[in-house]
Amino acid sequence: MSKWDEVAHLDGTAQADLVRRKEVQSIDLVEAAIERIERLNPTLNAVVTPMYEEARAAAKGNISKGPFAGVPFLLKDLLAAYKGVPMSLGSELMRNFVPDHDSELVKRLKRAGLIILGKTNTPEFGILPTTEPRLFGPSRN
Repeated sequence: MSKWDEVAHLDGTAQADLVRRKEVQSIDLVEAAIERIERLNPTLNAVVTPMYEEARAAAKGNISKGPFAGVPFLLKDLLAAYKGVPMSLGSELMRNFVPDHDSELVKRLKRAGLIILGKTNTPEFGILPTTEPRLFGPSRN
């Protein structure tokens, strides 16, 4: 088991503490998370909109000093508008919608210091209790 596998099992507070104490850099957490997503997502079908370049840029830039500074995070593709990134709400009808602003939720997550890696699969419009949208197919998580 590598150091990064161990870090992956820590919660966000513990990961932020490692970044704060300079034991790891945010970019290292981001790269480790991207590697895990790339390895596991073909089976899980959980991440439907990767935002790796945005995450790398954010991790190398000025990270907010919030409580989760430098911690990788995934958004549900449902009501979490991120400027310039598609938001489908799991629906064919919304598949081409690209918000022109960040939602209040996304603004707050960024202020907390979270680094957004991508968007995850969701039931169409969040209506059903299982994630099996026609648009992206079922999640197996």
